[in-house]
Amino acid sequence: MTDNEAENFRGLLFWPTYEHEVVILFSLLVPYLEDSFAIDQYTDSFPDCFAKRNGQKIGIEFEVLVSDFYDHRHNQDNDNLRKCDLLVCWKSNVPWKTIRDDHKEFLKFDEHCVEIMALDKIVERLQKEKSLQLILKSERPNKGQVNKKRFFHQLRENVNEKKYAWIKELFTYVSKQREFEIRWGQGKRWFTMRFYIKKWCVDPVGVQGDGSIWISYAGNPAIYPWELPQKVQVVMRQMFKHSKQKWPTVPLNTQTDFDNIKKALEILAEYSTHSEIIWHRQ
Repeated sequence: MTDNEAENFRGLLFWPTYEHEVVILFSLLVPYLEDSFAIDQYTDSFPDCFAKRNGQKIGIEFEVLVSDFYDHRHNQDNDNLRKCDLLVCWKSNVPWKTIRDDHKEFLKFDEHCVEIMALDKIVERLQKEKSLQLILKSERPNKGQVNKKRFFHQLRENVNEKKYAWIKELFTYVSKQREFEIRWGQGKRWFTMRFYIKKWCVDPVGVQGDGSIWISYAGNPAIYPWELPQKVQVVMRQMFKHSKQKWPTVPLNTQTDFDNIKKALEILAEYSTHSEIIWHRQ
């Protein structure tokens, strides 16, 4: 992209890849939405925001993808779920979890429904109907490299040199394994590095920018109901002394801790070549 391309443009240069970019895009779209929105307060908790929609108070949660709503466990936050009336996201990416009614899309939790407002459809419609362009380009180029750089910058600021070196060594090791792919992401506070197993299409090991390392023995049952093969679970639970936790963290303070994590990655790589993960029917 040249400087001239963006010189007179007003909006986002690329599709949203972070939650706060969704918030910015929503703010740009407010004057063009069919309903009126008046923002009351942005709490940055769940739900993120309270506003008046056509004069009625509602709670709004912002996410990049609908699946992030489940990844952040909002569906399990019974105390606050009923305060959330609208999910504003960039894309609705889990159609098997949504219902449609009167040309609108919803997530349903018992008797409570959360409406989905997918901004990609609105941006596309406004560009066709009003020639209004709010996003100059499509996906951000070198997105993975940007996240890698930011992840390790954040990590260096939050861990000691020894732990940084161990995590860097894990990154180097996984990068060379054909069974794995490294995926980068961002939560509300920390960047993440996830070790994604290509054959299984899941990421059972991940690292946060604060140095926390977690093991996922299973996916979120509300949206991705997978489970590691039983033999893998038995070996890894014995190694890390995990009982029944689904998403426990593992320590990385000693050479033994490092060796255990690397051994777990070796086990996952080996079993992925001849075993299948368990998918539970919903």
